[in-house]
Amino acid sequence: MYMAIAVETSKHPLNQDDYKVWYLELSKERYVIGLGVKTKNELVQNVFLNYKKYGKTNWRAFLFDNDESTEIEIFDFIARTMFENTHFGNLPTLNEFQSTLNSLQMNLEFKAIA
Repeated sequence: MYMAIAVETSKHPLNQDDYKVWYLELSKERYVIGLGVKTKNELVQNVFLNYKKYGKTNWRAFLFDNDESTEIEIFDFIARTMFENTHFGNLPTLNEFQSTLNSLQMNLEFKAIA
């Protein structure tokens, strides 16, 4: 299972529809076993692949103002405007997620490499 935790939007004005999603990979017991980044296209491909293999997307997201995570569905990528930071809801930005980690005093820092 994958848990989308933050979004990194493109800084180039012509690429506003492109973004990267930071995620945690979770075991069946819901332990964190990995951390990764996928582009929008990689995420869409993974969602479709999981849906084809397992009948569900295996992706969840913690959105602003929600106490529980929600499942990311295929229809979440359809009919959204380019001004939304993701096609499946309002994820925190990478900086906002880092602020959350800082408030938890986790001594863990996320930075975009490229």
